[in-house]
Amino acid sequence: MHAIRFLRTRTAWWLLAAVLAGALSWSNARNSRGATVDRAGAAASAATSVRKQTNSALADASLPAVPKPAPSRRSEWAPAFGKTTPTSLDDLKAIERQVKAVAGRVSPAVVAVEVGYGSGSGVVVSADGLVLTAGHVCGSPNRPGRLTFPDGRSARGKTLGVARDTDCGLMRITDRGPWPFAAMGDLQEARAGDRVLALGHPGGFDLKRSLVVRLGRVIRFTPEVLQTDCPISPGDSGGPLFDMQGRVIGIHTAISGSTAENFHVAISTYYEAWNELARGAGNIGRPAPPRAYVGAIGVDDAPGCRLTSVEKNSPAQRAGLKVGDVVVKVDHREIKASASFLRWVTEATPGETLSLEVKRGDQLLALDVKVEAPPRSP
Repeated sequence: MHAIRFLRTRTAWWLLAAVLAGALSWSNARNSRGATVDRAGAAASAATSVRKQTNSALADASLPAVPKPAPSRRSEWAPAFGKTTPTSLDDLKAIERQVKAVAGRVSPAVVAVEVGYGSGSGVVVSADGLVLTAGHVCGSPNRPGRLTFPDGRSARGKTLGVARDTDCGLMRITDRGPWPFAAMGDLQEARAGDRVLALGHPGGFDLKRSLVVRLGRVIRFTPEVLQTDCPISPGDSGGPLFDMQGRVIGIHTAISGSTAENFHVAISTYYEAWNELARGAGNIGRPAPPRAYVGAIGVDDAPGCRLTSVEKNSPAQRAGLKVGDVVVKVDHREIKASASFLRWVTEATPGETLSLEVKRGDQLLALDVKVEAPPRSP
C-alpha cells in the first residue's frame, strides 16, 4: 500500500517538473536566441520523458489495489486452539465447530483452475474477481482460463502476473461479478503449531465430490513460505491455506517426500509482489520448468483412474489408451485415485517413458507412454 500511495504522490511531482521544465526552456529561449533550436529540442525531449513517466505512474495508480489483510482476532479463539493437544471432549467439540464454521464460510470462494492443458486450484480474494493461485498453475501472463466454483458454476478468466522465484500467481475473472471471496490475512500473530485448513480440488473439479478440506498444523514458517502437515495432492496447487479465523495465509505450492509435509507460499509474499503481479509481469525470476503432458484425464473408479478424455494425436492416444480404460498402475505404483495418476504424470520429465498397467474390460494391458512437454495453448 505504501508503494501505491508513493506512486500516486509522485505523479504530482512529475507534473510539476513538466511545468517547470517548460517555463525554464521558454526563459532560456528568450535570453539565448542563438541556441533556441537546440534548447527547444532538449525541452521537447525532456517533456516527452516526463510524459512517459507520468503515464507510467498513472498506469500504476490504475492497477487493482491489494486487498487489505483482515485484522487478526486471535484473542477471541476458543482456548482449545492455544493447546498443543486437546485435553477434553469440550476441546474437540470446539475445534470441530470452528472447522465447520470456517470451511462453510470460505468454501464458496475456492475454485478449480484450468489454464491451457494444466489445472490446479485458487481462491477469489475480491468481489470483482481477483484470484490468488500458484505461479506454475498460471504459467505466464495473459493466458485464458476457466474457473469452476464448488457449486458447479464456471467463469472465464485470465492470468495476470507470475513470480516464478516464489511461485506466486494472480488471475482475474473476466466475466461480470460480484463473486464470493475470502479475506486475506497476515502472519503477524502466526505461531508454529497453529491449526490451519487446506482447501482445494485434488485431481480436478468433481461435482459429485464436495470441496476437499484438510485440517493440519503449521510445522514451521518464514515470511516467504509455510510448511504444514496438511495432506495435499496434485490438483491442490494454488489452493488456499486458511487460519482458524478463515483468513488466507498461504497458497499451496509443493508436495514434499511425505504427503503430510507440504509447502505453501506465504501470503506476505503476495503483498510484496502485488504491483508486479497486477501489472502482468511474467519474467519475475527463473523460467518455469517444462511440465509433463500425456493428453489424458480421468476420474476415480475402483480400482484406479478411469479415463474420461484422451486427446487426439496425444502421447496417450499414440500409446493406445482409450476412453473407458482404467489405469491401475504407473511404473509399478498402484493407482487408487485419479489424483495419483495425475501426480505420477506431472512429476515425470518430458521425454520419459511411463509403463502403465491398464484394465480394459476383462483384459489387463501393459502400455508404454512417452511423456511430452505440453503443446502451446492458444
